[in-house]
Amino acid sequence: MSDLLVKIKTSQRKKYLIKDKEMEFEELEKKILLAQAREALERTTLGAKEAGLDKLTNKDINRIIRAARKNA
Repeated sequence: MSDLLVKIKTSQRKKYLIKDKEMEFEELEKKILLAQAREALERTTLGAKEAGLDKLTNKDINRIIRAARKNA
């Protein structure tokens, strides 16, 4: 294994929840992927709210799924 020095802004450390001064690359990779997943979930949640889909009940969702499967 070899070392690599990476400089990172404070805002990026907060975004990726990095607290340590040193870590294995695999851990850094996981933190970056997790942050990307959080951002994607936030975009999806916002889109659902904008479309009014955040008010659907499980019953409504299941009804929509059944109708889609029936028409497939």
